[in-house]
Amino acid sequence: MVALSFLIALSILITRFVDLLSKRKSVAYYEDWDGTGASVAVMRPTRQLTNLFEFPVLFYTVVAMIIAVGLRDSWMPKLCWAYVALRWMHAFIHIFVNRLWIRTPAFMVGQFVLLGIWVRLGFVVFN
Repeated sequence: MVALSFLIALSILITRFVDLLSKRKSVAYYEDWDGTGASVAVMRPTRQLTNLFEFPVLFYTVVAMIIAVGLRDSWMPKLCWAYVALRWMHAFIHIFVNRLWIRTPAFMVGQFVLLGIWVRLGFVVFN
């Protein structure tokens, strides 16, 4: 997840740099940037980075809690890696394909996996 976040941040830097070099946008545009009039190439990674600091914060939190309580079970690593894979899939779809009928299922399955991680942790902690 950390690698994905930095990769998306790098893609934002690259797309904005390309905008500046090609003179599609000025430095002043990015200094006061509010997203208005931005190209799809710039907006998709920007939105994706925002997405990576919404629900994934719950993932980072649950992983810290799993470590803190010393949970060692065979399902948790599988669920966590499934969530990470689904977030990578969602990011790839969002940036390169961006078809809602493909992106939404990837997002929703990821959310259900994340919910499953939390539920499993709850059962372990409160039983």
